[in-house]
Amino acid sequence: MRPNREDWAAALAAADKGRVAALADRIRDRAQVDLLAPPREGLMLMQLRESVAGAAFHLGEIPMARVHLRLTAPEGVAEGGAALMSDDLALVTRLAILDAALVADLPEAPEIEALLAEGMAARAETQARRALSLDRTKVDFQLLSEEDE
Repeated sequence: MRPNREDWAAALAAADKGRVAALADRIRDRAQVDLLAPPREGLMLMQLRESVAGAAFHLGEIPMARVHLRLTAPEGVAEGGAALMSDDLALVTRLAILDAALVADLPEAPEIEALLAEGMAARAETQARRALSLDRTKVDFQLLSEEDE
């Protein structure tokens, strides 16, 4: 089962970089890639909403890269894109190619799905480690208040 498309870029970015690059380059060699918008990379202001009043504020600048393209292969045509908190425009371009190839259901789709599964597993492992670290840092304030009694 494929994850939601909005998670594809992050999952593929968490997969083996060499295999992602090799597969995207192989697809690029046999298909035509047309940029639909100029690739963008640089710093972007991250805006969040304050939870109580809902007021917007800028947290700070983050590196961001974004690519939107059309992939034309003998088996079909599809638009793809990727946006990632990264300054690696080559990686984001490859992720956009894989996104379009998966949408077009090119013959490489099973390989892309395998990379998605690998990346999702890596992300789940990272989230589990973070949750464990967070759990270890919890303070039980009730125990602190019992000492004062």
